[in-house]
Amino acid sequence: MKRNKLFTLGVIVMVAVVSAGSCKKADVETGTLTVILSAGVTGVPEAGTYVEQVGDEVAYSYVLSAGYSTLTVMLDGTQVGASGTVSISGNHVLQAYADGNRQYTLKVSLSAGVNGTPAAGTHAYAKGTAVPYSYSLAEGYKDLLVKLDGTEGKSSGTITMSDDHVLSVSATAKFNIQGAWALSETYNDGSKFSVTATFTGDYAKGTIVDSDGGKGTYTVDDDDVTFTLVFPDVTYTYTGTFSAGDTMSGTCKRYKTSDNAISGTWSATRSASVAAAPRAQTAGKALQSKK
Repeated sequence: MKRNKLFTLGVIVMVAVVSAGSCKKADVETGTLTVILSAGVTGVPEAGTYVEQVGDEVAYSYVLSAGYSTLTVMLDGTQVGASGTVSISGNHVLQAYADGNRQYTLKVSLSAGVNGTPAAGTHAYAKGTAVPYSYSLAEGYKDLLVKLDGTEGKSSGTITMSDDHVLSVSATAKFNIQGAWALSETYNDGSKFSVTATFTGDYAKGTIVDSDGGKGTYTVDDDDVTFTLVFPDVTYTYTGTFSAGDTMSGTCKRYKTSDNAISGTWSATRSASVAAAPRAQTAGKALQSKK
């Protein structure tokens, strides 16, 4: 028993050490060093993009090739010496060019939900280059916003590289109603129902069924929601809004005819479980047709 206890203790210690090491590794902060070199320049680091740990010191050194007369080295747009070190504190651009062969950078950032070109990253172009760009929304996103140097612009166009530029493109995720929801309803006559409602379709419209056997359709317009559940002799209508991606609420009505509608309120939260199979038409909400 003593040997078993020692073995178990050793395993626990090893797991703890591995776990601690894993957490420490995951917490390491990094930055990118983008290196741009023109014709006529040699040295290290070579042209490319490097991922470095924040706090690292990256040495650089550049010289001119034969036939060139002037070497210029710039770090983040500021001229620096032909050799030295870069202290990594985030993302940096190191450029070395011969004579008048400076290249200009286009820094592109894209949020989730954005498709198009140029891709995210830092791109280098010769002076006067006309760079086309074009972006669109991915499915499930809205509100495409394109900004060039902080000024809102069109979704497509051309950038003439006579200086360094920053292009940022963002989008907002739509509310996604698809899937199973726990739907609770309370009416002014004191009746209450809790069912599973399952929405099938796309982000804007589709069909809905609930676990009491009701069937209908839904529409979504930004954060506004409307849907209807129909039983053989009674109909339920719902209007409301999303308050978050997994919660929505609003007002509802139950009626056999438009003259005897009974008002109420409803709320719904997204359900992680599979929707329950519809119950018999004589259960729950369908019984209200007899009232």
